[in-house]
Amino acid sequence: MDYDFRGLFQEDETLFDQFIEKYTSYILSNITEEKEPMQMDCYKQIINIIQKDFNQKDMIELFEKLTRYQIHQEVPYIIIINEINSLQSLLIKHINESVLSSKIIDFFNLFNTIDDKVATIYLNEYVHKLKSVNNIRIASLSDLMDRNMLNHYESHLLWLSSLADSIYKEDEDNFPEVDPKKCDFGKWLQNDAKAIIQNNSKQTVIHNLHDNLHLFAKKIKNNIPLNEHHSIITYLEKCEMLSLSIGTELALIDNILMNHKVLKDHLTGALNRQSLKNIFKNQYELAVATSNPFVIAMCDLDHFKKLNDNHGHLCGDKILTHFVNVVNKKTRNSDIIIRFGGEEFVMILPAVDKNIANKVFKDICEEYYKTPFEYEGKKVQNSVSIGFVEITPRIHYKPSFLDDYLAMADQQLYRAKDNGRNRVCYLE
Repeated sequence: MDYDFRGLFQEDETLFDQFIEKYTSYILSNITEEKEPMQMDCYKQIINIIQKDFNQKDMIELFEKLTRYQIHQEVPYIIIINEINSLQSLLIKHINESVLSSKIIDFFNLFNTIDDKVATIYLNEYVHKLKSVNNIRIASLSDLMDRNMLNHYESHLLWLSSLADSIYKEDEDNFPEVDPKKCDFGKWLQNDAKAIIQNNSKQTVIHNLHDNLHLFAKKIKNNIPLNEHHSIITYLEKCEMLSLSIGTELALIDNILMNHKVLKDHLTGALNRQSLKNIFKNQYELAVATSNPFVIAMCDLDHFKKLNDNHGHLCGDKILTHFVNVVNKKTRNSDIIIRFGGEEFVMILPAVDKNIANKVFKDICEEYYKTPFEYEGKKVQNSVSIGFVEITPRIHYKPSFLDDYLAMADQQLYRAKDNGRNRVCYLE
């Protein structure tokens, strides 16, 4: 279809600059003269063409090129659509009052077609990516040393892949189960899970996440015959988010079970160093499966040798136990503390980023320092230095990762020591 929008808009040579400056994810000041980003080039062509006569196919091809580029740049769908809507709004402000209404109708019809095309492209790309990422998540679960209840999360991920496949094929007949009580995960949740997830509030959280997930899946099924791709994208994004939240909750419960089963250091009650390799590998694979970062930290009790020399080794033993007690008080049941050797401990905090971890570790430092304990009638006060690194898995696990990340955390620990002890440092 051909369009002729000459005379539709008031002439304004700054139209492109206005749009880029106000509405796009790029800022004019960050663009070098040598090479403009593809996004800039596409929008410049679009704005130039739309003020002339053109064929709809040419315009759609430009938006398709732009959309694929933005998807590659991991620009969220809401931003992509917002930019298109903002361009439409800006152009509307420049429409001449004297133009024929038929041209204005053609203008709106064109942008409706563009919106639909962009949504279709984004949905297809999103579905392919979701299936690919889900395969990686499932593979990560299969690599776990001890899967416990995470077998059931795997069945849930397979359900999510089936959902993505049905969307891509627009197949209502083979759509995955939308009743939360009838899917494999839902059946387990109503029966065997109750004996494992003994915390009632946790049960309620997982049930709610699962029910909402199936609610959005049902909305997707209803929208497939209507070709409502915008709505399907929104609902699918919510399904993926809820799915990962379920995985995170199960992984945290799995950690609690592991904390009860793994061999412990007989003195402090912290986990034994011999289990560190398997624990770290499991945390890494779980982080891949749930798309969550996690944190590993090195903790060293300050001036420990001096305390041992002044008060004796029995006092030193009590100091070690006191520190573990403080950590257990200030952390979740799913967090992990391992005695690494002497006065050094390794901590792993699953499903947290560096900002949350920094607050947790600062609380530990403060609590440990301000709560001295009595030994032979004397108050013994001590402090701890902590260095940590946030881990966001992007590639498959390698055996060297543990030593690599421990070395990074150790560097931050020494930075904390050099800066005066009794503090937390982390890799920015």
